Amino acid sequence: MASINEAMGMSIILPASRCDLDLDPGEQGMIGGAISLGITASAYFWGYQADTRGRLIVIKYALMAASACSVASSFATDFTSLMTLRFITGVFISAPSAAVYAYLGEFGTAERRTQMISYASIMASFGVVYVALMGWWMLSYDWSFAITDSLVYKPWRLLFILFTFPGFLAAIAYCFCPESPKFLLTQGHPKEALDVLRKLYSINNKSRGFDGYEVTCFSPDSDLNQNQSGGRILDILKSMRNQTVPLFKLPLVLYFLVCCMHSITDSAIYGGLGLWFPHIMNQISSDDSGEGTLICSILKGNQTANVTQLAFCNDNVEQETFIYTIILGCFGASYTFVISLALARFSGKTMLIFNALLAGTAGILLQFVANSYLMAILFCVEIMFAGICVMLVNATAVSLFPTHVRGMAVSLVKIVGRLSCFAASSVIGLLMAQNCPLTFYLLSAVLFLSCGLTFLLK
Repeated sequence: MASINEAMGMSIILPASRCDLDLDPGEQGMIGGAISLGITASAYFWGYQADTRGRLIVIKYALMAASACSVASSFATDFTSLMTLRFITGVFISAPSAAVYAYLGEFGTAERRTQMISYASIMASFGVVYVALMGWWMLSYDWSFAITDSLVYKPWRLLFILFTFPGFLAAIAYCFCPESPKFLLTQGHPKEALDVLRKLYSINNKSRGFDGYEVTCFSPDSDLNQNQSGGRILDILKSMRNQTVPLFKLPLVLYFLVCCMHSITDSAIYGGLGLWFPHIMNQISSDDSGEGTLICSILKGNQTANVTQLAFCNDNVEQETFIYTIILGCFGASYTFVISLALARFSGKTMLIFNALLAGTAGILLQFVANSYLMAILFCVEIMFAGICVMLVNATAVSLFPTHVRGMAVSLVKIVGRLSCFAASSVIGLLMAQNCPLTFYLLSAVLFLSCGLTFLLK
């Protein structure tokens, strides 16, 4: 949720702040993508840290640092300062956005691991709803007060703090959570791992307490991580290399490439197309050409009409933007819950194929409907089903890779996904302007390709 709030929140803040910060469309796009760039630039480092220093310590302190950067972002006065702060925020939010999958997954059995992660991922959709509700509420006010000659505090600035608040609460909550016992065991700390398991047992079985737990020792762990680094930079770089090399050996390299392909495709639609969702739906809702107009015709017509309005700076965020975003989040939360229930009977691989097929089909059907409500429904289906695939591929990666390289694997899969998200958010607008139908067909085609590759996973 914290990761979604930081990224999705900018789609609400940027339209409201562009006049105050004098941002042109290109600068807005760069600031919007700064989070993804920060996540991409640091994901490899955080994956290494999570595999060698611990999941919990990385998640906890990175969340605190990200919250501090978001608070600082509310005082940015120009493009450069805001771009820099959002990039640094992305660097820190990168850690929990990947490590949390490994952390949570290692507290569950292999049979229930994907389902447990799926249940937790419902909070990502709640993040979308939270961002829309906070934005709708705060931007309804018109107050302002001057702190300095160049800094006037307005409601959109306060949104940075409201959006980062759940992440800060999560950081505090993690102070009372234990480290992953599986991680402790692979680091050669069986006593500490046993203490964590005893504590968990006493919580789950209050009447029995610690005494009822019958495990007294562990057999040697086959996933024991021998890749410990010294304090020198060369030792650390060598350790990072050794942590990555196993991912490029059979059979892990096959699983890794398939997961990367899915991450690239799903993130391009969920992150790239999703970033344009409020803007596109706002154009559809404001279209005055009447029913019977296809989506690409609406987008092309509004783009032509907007050329004459560039000299006037309008920082109003339309009410429909919040409504459609709330609908998107509610749909995502409901469907994620259904998927979580289904994972009790079906494998993550099966659900990955099913959701990718539905997302691709919705993208094709979107070209043939002229009713605005059907457009909104199909848009929600394509974006949210692709978003479910992002969650499923990360959960699947947790199950596919051994403990000592799990954090690195998930981080690298998310790296390629974030790169795809940044590239897609930057070029989708241009592609739709050049050839709108081809853009949607191309996105659906790569989804179908990912479906075929999924059969290679075990």
